[in-house]
Amino acid sequence: MTIIRSGGASSAAAGPSLLMGLAFGLLSALGPFAIDLYLPAMPDMAQAMAADSGAVQRSLSAFFLGLAIAQIPLGWLGDRFGRRRPLICGLALFTAASLGCALAHDIDQLIALRFLQGMGACAGTSSVRAMIRDQHSGHHAARLMAFTFLIIGISPVLAPLAGSYLLRATSWQGLFVILASAGSVALLCVALFLPETLPPARRVASRSILQACAYLLAKRAFVAWAFVAGIATTIPFAFVTAAPFLFSQGYGLTPHQYSLLLALNAIVSIIATQFAPGLMRRLGVRRLVTIVVLIATVATGAIALAVLTSGHIPLAMVQSYSMLIFAASGLMLTPAAISALDASDQGAGAAAGLLGTLQLGVTAAGSGAVSLFPSFTILPLISILAGGFLLVLAAMAMLRPSQE
Repeated sequence: MTIIRSGGASSAAAGPSLLMGLAFGLLSALGPFAIDLYLPAMPDMAQAMAADSGAVQRSLSAFFLGLAIAQIPLGWLGDRFGRRRPLICGLALFTAASLGCALAHDIDQLIALRFLQGMGACAGTSSVRAMIRDQHSGHHAARLMAFTFLIIGISPVLAPLAGSYLLRATSWQGLFVILASAGSVALLCVALFLPETLPPARRVASRSILQACAYLLAKRAFVAWAFVAGIATTIPFAFVTAAPFLFSQGYGLTPHQYSLLLALNAIVSIIATQFAPGLMRRLGVRRLVTIVVLIATVATGAIALAVLTSGHIPLAMVQSYSMLIFAASGLMLTPAAISALDASDQGAGAAAGLLGTLQLGVTAAGSGAVSLFPSFTILPLISILAGGFLLVLAAMAMLRPSQE
């Protein structure tokens, strides 16, 4: 893959490079790492701030909301001014907000700063998707997107484990200082090494944010696939919202023990993600997603029946179910994200931004809904996921074969 520089163009036939995939993956992983690193510290944070579990969980929802809101303006700015400048500004905001979280004195301050931290982190995900679409489409884009999701998927493996180990040497405030340091390193690397992928000749300046969004929202395929991507993202993040309290209060696990279970889930999702591009070509996107969601829906119904019948199910059953739905997430996310971007015929930044907003808006709503219910049982979580799966099936039924 030839990197675009000052008006150059990439070769349409060239495939994605490993180096670019790594760079995009690491930028995209900054936000997920900020979500997962402090999960083992949640119970301690609730105690230190004299807050209930729901209030601490809402700091996750605030982060998701910040991610969602900033996607559209960052994508639109990227279409007008190039990808690098919005990315650099976003990383600077992420770094400053991370330091602010470390200095927060109460839960309200933390929630507000997590919102700003999410706004800064979204620069990575939004810019990376647009940069991929600047250079590739279809199967090549799916391969590169799947590789970035591979790197992103490592964060749920490493971050909770790292957080549980780091808590032995530092406080929860120290975890946010580490995030600020990571943001600083990413900012420096982008400023010094990452080239521009959208030359001035290809930049779009004629449409306002509202016009760009209205154009995309009028496309049924774009909206449907963005919603599917949102449900795919909701699966792991709704689960990790409930996990610290579900595992600690419902099953008596330590932060280190349930971090290992979350890591196992993430490994399953990573493996599934790498199979998605090949299955897209063999089955077609709509058929693949429909099969995956049907399996997840049946499994969710079975686990709900077990909970309602017995009142409390074994930990092994919960873990088996969570591994299955994490695999479903990995198989859905890449096809849905690529199909949404391919449904837009112009303005990759605006498309990536609106995709991220819709996707993370769904995720924030799902995670926020989980936080409203008691976290020592899995029933609220699976009820919310079941509703999402049914809506995905409805979205697949709305799409015409030509919109796969």
